[in-house]
Amino acid sequence: MGRRHYRRLSFTAIIEYLLKMNRAEQFRDRANSTEQLSAVPAIIMMGLAALVTFIVLLATLGAFDNFPYLFLLPWVFGLAVVMAVPLCVLNYQGRFSLANPLVFATLSYFFPAFVVGGFLLAGGWSQPGFLPLIQDIQTDLPFTIVLVALGFGGLAIGYLLPIGAKLGGFVASRIPSADYSPSSLIIPSVFLMLLGSVFFILSFTTGGFGYQTGTVVNSYDGLIYLTSRFSLQATVFLWLIIFQQRRLSPIYLLIIGLIGTISIGAALFAGNRAGILQILVPVMLSYILAGRKITFRQTVIVGILLPIFLVVGMIYGTTFRSVKGTEEQQNSAQYAENVAEAFNEIGRSDVSNSVSSGFSSLVERIDILSTLAVVASNYEKLKPYEEAYGIDNNIWVDSTTFFIPRVLWPDKPVASDPRRYSDLYFDFSGSSYAITPIGDLLRNFGVIGVPVGMAILGLILRFIYRIFVEGQKPVIWKLSVYFMLISTISYESFYATIIPNMIKVGFTAMIGVLLVNLIAKKMEVKTAAEL
Repeated sequence: MGRRHYRRLSFTAIIEYLLKMNRAEQFRDRANSTEQLSAVPAIIMMGLAALVTFIVLLATLGAFDNFPYLFLLPWVFGLAVVMAVPLCVLNYQGRFSLANPLVFATLSYFFPAFVVGGFLLAGGWSQPGFLPLIQDIQTDLPFTIVLVALGFGGLAIGYLLPIGAKLGGFVASRIPSADYSPSSLIIPSVFLMLLGSVFFILSFTTGGFGYQTGTVVNSYDGLIYLTSRFSLQATVFLWLIIFQQRRLSPIYLLIIGLIGTISIGAALFAGNRAGILQILVPVMLSYILAGRKITFRQTVIVGILLPIFLVVGMIYGTTFRSVKGTEEQQNSAQYAENVAEAFNEIGRSDVSNSVSSGFSSLVERIDILSTLAVVASNYEKLKPYEEAYGIDNNIWVDSTTFFIPRVLWPDKPVASDPRRYSDLYFDFSGSSYAITPIGDLLRNFGVIGVPVGMAILGLILRFIYRIFVEGQKPVIWKLSVYFMLISTISYESFYATIIPNMIKVGFTAMIGVLLVNLIAKKMEVKTAAEL
């Protein structure tokens, strides 16, 4: 017994000795790694110092004389950080999604327009002809970036505040689900698409759609345009149905063909440079709203194809407008000839020249920082002249008159007119320059109005998102209404038109929902009776 006890103690002592040795080795390894890591910050600091010294040396030798806007780089980097913070917060909370209205607004507009556009301007790739309209570039461009940061910060704060979610949750709990099976929604959705296409053609013939302006403003033009949106709403309905299927039967392939035909035709006759993008956005958002997860491979593919599609859209849009010449209204046959001639012109052009021209157009189209800087630089000086152009106090005017139909008030003022705004600020009425909600708020209320107005918009976005998407079972009609509301927001246009347009489009979308659901309900009742 004693000998066995001795052996047991010996074995225990050996184990304890080995454990002590292992801990000692770990301590030495940790100490060595700490010593190694402690050198990393010093190396980084020395590398940064060398880089700064090299840049200063190049600047002293005049290497940057051909890049007069490089001083914007720190400002643009700072703006990028401001835009990244809310997205990081959403990701930390597990609420990051491309369908989220704040994420969608950031990635689809604010980041490309002001961060990417700012880099393009700073690097000299974007050189718009209106830069001389900026009074003091050294001061006004950084001031514009600060305005964008204030506006985006206000948008993010308004969205992240809990009041929008609470109000939206209260409304969502009182809305009936009316969740019909996807199979019963196919026929009414196709019917809604064809109905919208009829109004789309009618809007085109009256000059309300495409690269043209009607010679006579009709009291019913706005109503015709709104009902033409049924086609887009039905497109979202159908994509949501398709993406909820595990396998695609022949009927769904026919539907995809119908959607593609109508969408491509609308993009060609629109004659704008973002036609292809307008085809992709409903597909991408419907895919996400339907509950599908985007894989890394899909992200890479979209990242590669998106710039290509944008350049192709720029080439077609620029060529079409060059062929047509003006926005004068034409009959359908003449307009169709312009579409065909645009393709012929592209075919005759040198491929490298077309791509170079498309890329140049895309670069200047992305850069909205310089456009907004014209407003920021001149809004105080030009404010006394806005009344003569009929664009003064446009936010108040449009917010208090939009609910009165033009049928009842034919002479209703149009205070948010992009042509008159462009004529005053850019001395050119032949095109519509971007003003952005930030520029519109600045014109109407000064600097303080920018974060306050954008915070209100952020609250509205969260309110809508909570009603139709967040925290509830996906219902196809709710998702379609949400898409219609989000897609109607133009972050290039006037702040004054955002809420009125959302109310009008939302009302029209609900009519489309009632029509689709009514037919779907009758079909389900009929099917149940037959069984």
